Amino acid sequence: MKKVIFCILFLGILWESFGQLVRRKDYDAAFALQVGGETSALTAFQNAGFLLRPVAGLKMTFPFTRKWFLGGEINYSELKYSFAGPQQTDFHIKQLHVPVYLKYMLNCNKASVLFGLYGSYVADGHCFTGFTDSPGYTDISGDLETWSAGVTAGFEYRMVKRLHVMCRISGGVKEVMKKQPFFKDKLFPLQACITLSYDILRIGDCGCD
Repeated sequence: MKKVIFCILFLGILWESFGQLVRRKDYDAAFALQVGGETSALTAFQNAGFLLRPVAGLKMTFPFTRKWFLGGEINYSELKYSFAGPQQTDFHIKQLHVPVYLKYMLNCNKASVLFGLYGSYVADGHCFTGFTDSPGYTDISGDLETWSAGVTAGFEYRMVKRLHVMCRISGGVKEVMKKQPFFKDKLFPLQACITLSYDILRIGDCGCD
């Protein structure tokens, strides 16, 4: 009896999923330009100065079903970490940030939650540190990592057709420094951004709007 019930439930879920699959004639992909602002911090510092920097790039969305989507972005961003105290440190990192995530559309058909991974390549980075009781700063830019990776999660809302607003938080699992002659704690990046995106190209219409 249990096997029969299990088979019925499995077939029901399979049928429901099949009914949600996006057919080729209903295919709905979107390519969007986005701009916004981003702020960053490092896990080891408590007296961080949060500086808002611009972020801009391309966003892509591809559907699996009428509820599940694969999303990706290619963004250029400039991250600044500024820390005050006995040891003053300034990071300025220019990077290409590439998150890839799954999006699930909520029942309102306007809002989505997302979760996934990201990778980033540091195109240019500078780091200077010094102590308040010692004159001058030390350039340790050569100790910065050239790439990073981590996890990301967020929320997206469609304001009108083609125009979306997104809030996303990313946490790195790789330290920003190759070695730490000046820091006793591990330095993992945390980033938060809010962006507006506009679909410049849409292919098909799956009725997801």
